[in-house]
Amino acid sequence: MKKYLVILAILLLVSCTNEVVIKNSEIEKSAMEITTTKVQENGESQAVKAPVLKILSPKDDELIKDSKVTVQLESENFNIVPVGQPVKDGEGHFHVWLDSEKRITADKIINFENVVSGKHTIVAELVKSNHSSLDPKVIKITSINVESEYVPPKPEVKAGMAEFTVEADDNGFYPGTLKAKIGDKVKINFKFRDDSIYFAGLDVMGPFEDIQYRLKGEQPVTREFTMKDETRITSWWPSSGVKKATLVVEIEK
Repeated sequence: MKKYLVILAILLLVSCTNEVVIKNSEIEKSAMEITTTKVQENGESQAVKAPVLKILSPKDDELIKDSKVTVQLESENFNIVPVGQPVKDGEGHFHVWLDSEKRITADKIINFENVVSGKHTIVAELVKSNHSSLDPKVIKITSINVESEYVPPKPEVKAGMAEFTVEADDNGFYPGTLKAKIGDKVKINFKFRDDSIYFAGLDVMGPFEDIQYRLKGEQPVTREFTMKDETRITSWWPSSGVKKATLVVEIEK
């Protein structure tokens, strides 16, 4: 009798174990079905897609017969917002270069004016609202050829300043030769050697107001002029009008 009771107990235990396994399996299955349904409600996939940038035009190696180059961009999986917006994930604007000329914009059409003939490179990048690059960087590059009638103006040559100090006496100027470029503003500070000057002083003449220096006078005496050609400056005895020396300002090549 005891033997039968033991066998019966074992059968009951096995039966309970199978029931638990079945119930756990049903729970796992139900959870799986809920998760799948949630994914389907939110789209085909919850994975975040990488941002994509395209240069729609001009095409690589395209020939543009104009001085105006229009760049058209397209982005995917990235929200383009006005420049200066607070930083948020997944949004920003464009940085676009034509050679070294740079544009920062949220516009998908960018115009570059006064483009000269030749080969040029266009670079476009998606950036965050704080102008920093994405990680990894999203950049597109294309090359174009331009045939343009635009000729850039020659850069204006700005006049420089050439300043010198020159000593003078009856025997000469020291130094006796200076150099300046055409267009330079030449400034000369004249100092006079009283111990080597006779007959009261020296008169100095050049492309400026005459200097009438008298011994023990205030110095240096400063004169300025604009360099137009090789220039000669002369000194004279004031009492007799005798020429004493010549200072030459040569053209610096």
